[in-house]
Amino acid sequence: ATLIATQAEELTNTVGERCILLRQLNIPYIENLAVLGNKYDAVDLTGNHITKLANFPRNSMERLQSLYLADNAIEAVDGKNLSKALINLKNLDLSGNKIGILSEVSKLNALRKLEVLSLLGNPVSRRQHYRLYVINQIDSLKILDYQKVTQKERAQAKRLALSSAGAALEEDVQEEAKTFVPGAGRTAEEAFSHSFTPEQKQQIREMIEQADNPEEIDAIEASVARGEFPAFASRKRKSDGDDDAGKKART
Repeated sequence: ATLIATQAEELTNTVGERCILLRQLNIPYIENLAVLGNKYDAVDLTGNHITKLANFPRNSMERLQSLYLADNAIEAVDGKNLSKALINLKNLDLSGNKIGILSEVSKLNALRKLEVLSLLGNPVSRRQHYRLYVINQIDSLKILDYQKVTQKERAQAKRLALSSAGAALEEDVQEEAKTFVPGAGRTAEEAFSHSFTPEQKQQIREMIEQADNPEEIDAIEASVARGEFPAFASRKRKSDGDDDAGKKART
């Protein structure tokens, strides 16, 4: 919230949207956007380190129509959150991210008014039948990857979905969804660099220094590699606090 208050810039962009700029601020994840209120048509988060499209506040961003998230590290999507928080979103730029499987793209159909989508530069855009699959999954799309969606493509997308090739593709998509683990392709060092705030990084360093055994260090590093703040850390701090309190009570 402090970062938004001190470093955000407001402007009217080239398409006339009232936009707040949060570009290239090393933001690791989406949080505290409720402080913006319902005042903006567009939010520009280009060039940060965001890994998941999630955590948008409910009842705070009904005015939002455009979201610019190019050149982040997004690989996962929370469709339930999008459906409840971004109810009027029409334009979504996810160019240059790390979405690699179609099941994550299909979650974007939670954005019922989405008309313009870019996934250029994502690994998923190189998948066979990618364009037709996306067109079939998101009925409202008018422009995909800066190319107009034609009626011919819509018909082709429907035929593919009803064909044996489409059935095989959907089977693959469902299987990928079952085995997908966000952050699995990253090292702990990469995740540490991009997924945490400076305060969290310092806490993680302290956890490793204070770990009781190699197994604890392995558990910390595994959480970090997934882009998750080690959950057991708070439990350990509470346990240490309880131990200290018990020692004082006995003395």
